[in-house]
Amino acid sequence: MSGPASVAVLGSGVVALSAAIAFRRALPVARITLVERPADPRSLLDRIGAATLAIDAFHRAIGLDQQLFIRRTGAVAIHRVTLNGELLGAPGAIPHVEGVALHQLWLRHLAERPETAPGWAALTAPGAEPFGVRFDMPAYIALLAEMAAALGIVRGEADAADLLLDCTVPGAGWLDAPLPSIVAESVAPGATEGETLSIADGAVEWQAPPWGWRLVRGAGLPPGRHPMPRSGRSIALGEAALVAESFDGHALSAVHADILRAIEFMPHADPSAREAAEYNRRTAIAHQRLLDWSSERWGVSATEDLAALRAGFAARGRIPYRDGDPVTPGQWVGWWFANGVRPERVDPTARAVPEDQLIRIMERNR
Repeated sequence: MSGPASVAVLGSGVVALSAAIAFRRALPVARITLVERPADPRSLLDRIGAATLAIDAFHRAIGLDQQLFIRRTGAVAIHRVTLNGELLGAPGAIPHVEGVALHQLWLRHLAERPETAPGWAALTAPGAEPFGVRFDMPAYIALLAEMAAALGIVRGEADAADLLLDCTVPGAGWLDAPLPSIVAESVAPGATEGETLSIADGAVEWQAPPWGWRLVRGAGLPPGRHPMPRSGRSIALGEAALVAESFDGHALSAVHADILRAIEFMPHADPSAREAAEYNRRTAIAHQRLLDWSSERWGVSATEDLAALRAGFAARGRIPYRDGDPVTPGQWVGWWFANGVRPERVDPTARAVPEDQLIRIMERNR
């Protein structure tokens, strides 16, 4: 891949190391310099070890063996999540049966035969993919640092690098989001299996093996996003581009997606304004979708897009396709069902399945 002959990566935490390694893999003959800056104590990315399953694809891209990752960081896959005592449904795509979304069939069965309807989480549990991966973040950072050194990534100053990756914290021109500023406090770790979320009084206790966190409002980083993360030969990544905590690992996975997108739109010696604009457009869509998800998780005021999404689900259980949404339909549906949201009416598609077949489907998938 053609690209810059030298890249300076500004930062010292998980984002900077991840970006340096990814760009080293993409530019094997370029000079990659890690320009260390003190880690900001407000950074949640450098403390909380959580990611969605998208971390697997990122590790393949940078050549990090998954077994080594698991062994060094104590990583565990989370197959069950409980929200205030209610199991969440499977996080992946919504299954379809006879061409009809399973959750629409479940809603019909719930309306017609509530006494025999299985719970949504139980219905989607068989064969479901994990909710994500939880791990020890300091151990992960140490592993990435060793990998960076082995790949010949040097430490120094930016000098006149062709490309600067800013992996620090929010800067000027930040677009604030109506989300609380969050700080994290350590609490007792979770049980040996599964993950629990307890939300009360504006705070979240998030526990899973081998750690636990209490997320509360405080003097953390300002939630929001960078209006133009790629400008000229500079690209903002990590919390320099997006701050949106949703206590499920999406924050780190958004970093990985941004790094891979930055490589896809690799700046040339003379960066194209059109390429920069397209990178910023795609990134803005993904970031706003994640801010919507964080708004839903924290129960704050919604954007027009999020309000429309809520209204469509509340009316007929519809989840329209949203370009660039890192949150799966299963996560949206599972979250709303666990919070007691039920659509006002059953979607007509669910009526297309005969009643005896519907009963068999519920029993087969129970």
